[in-house]
Amino acid sequence: MKRKQARRKKRRMQALVLVLFLIVLAGAVFFVYYQTQYSLTLIGEDELEVNLCQVFEDPGVTAKKAGEDVQDEVEVYSTLNTEVPGRYVIEYRMGEKTVERYVTVTSTMDPRLELEGGDSMDIRLGEAFEEPGYSASGRGGSDLTSRVKVNMPELKKTGKSEIVYMVTDDEGKSTRVVRRVHVMPNTEYETPGLAVCMYHYVYNRDNPPDDLYRRFGNYIEAGDLEEELRWLKSEGYYFPTWQEVRDYAEGRLLLPEKSIVLCFDDGAKSFLKNGIPVLEKCRVPATCFMITSESGQEKVADYQSRYVTYQSHSHNMHRNGGSVGHGGIFTALSASEALDDLRQSIEICKSSDAFAYPYGDYTQECRDIVSDAGFLCAVTTEPGKVRPGMDPLLLPRVRMSMGQSLEQFQHLVAP
Repeated sequence: MKRKQARRKKRRMQALVLVLFLIVLAGAVFFVYYQTQYSLTLIGEDELEVNLCQVFEDPGVTAKKAGEDVQDEVEVYSTLNTEVPGRYVIEYRMGEKTVERYVTVTSTMDPRLELEGGDSMDIRLGEAFEEPGYSASGRGGSDLTSRVKVNMPELKKTGKSEIVYMVTDDEGKSTRVVRRVHVMPNTEYETPGLAVCMYHYVYNRDNPPDDLYRRFGNYIEAGDLEEELRWLKSEGYYFPTWQEVRDYAEGRLLLPEKSIVLCFDDGAKSFLKNGIPVLEKCRVPATCFMITSESGQEKVADYQSRYVTYQSHSHNMHRNGGSVGHGGIFTALSASEALDDLRQSIEICKSSDAFAYPYGDYTQECRDIVSDAGFLCAVTTEPGKVRPGMDPLLLPRVRMSMGQSLEQFQHLVAP
């Protein structure tokens, strides 16, 4: 008897566990179902009609999942082009749910907006854009030309740009037309040039180095450097990237007249310890051309800064051994030896944006090796400012000398 009662009790417990399991399972299934259920509904009509070039405002859709608004999960795919008459589809997707809206673009433009001189034109970089003209009218021929708003791009770089014209009538309908402008390269426009400044070493007046007067005037005092940087900031100077410098030299980019590049050659400890804090204090970016054989890897690792990029001054070519210029060995090495050196320096600096020729010495073969190494730009020690049309791998620089006054600095770099 007791055994039968135990078996019955066990069966009741098993049944109870099974019921509880089914309840939990059903709840889980319902929860998953509820969480994955969504609705996607068009707002407004599924068939719309707009005029040619009319500004189209998509009514959109309502999207809900588990009762919550999930509009940001909706993906929209559209073939609509209001510049060409036809029937187009706008598709809204969320998960496996898809709804479609069809838009018919008529051949009638209302209000009417016409461009003179065609809807496309070519100009050269640096040339002033001369507006060919436009006119706008509403129903009944009312003149709306004075209402036309023109969104004019800056046209400061080569490539395709769009000038957008838009007019709105009294009923609130807007027409938008586009004039496509192709900006072509040009190296013949007038420009004051770009100063690429060549600094070397930085010292503190309270603790001058022993070789201060034996470094050919290549030192600058930290306080003097700060004064120059603060002046640049106060004047709103722009600090272009090396890619922008190359584009500027090749006639593919207009730079602000007040633009400047700051370079510190060699990667000496005096710059790393005394110069970088000044750059960080003034929030001014600069390039450090590093001789990577002189503890370059450790220096690059130890002196990381958001205001300093490390670029190649060669790995081990900043030494004598050549017969060109100041006698740098670069001009005497074989192409393979020089290329291996440059690649090693690139690996340490983790960049191939720019290269500074050791001692400023180079030949045409050296220039071609620098190109083969993949550098965007290379700088010499030849004096002058960078101008459009110059070889981006043979750029001149403006030398900074010890003891120069702020006025002298301004005279050297100002447009």
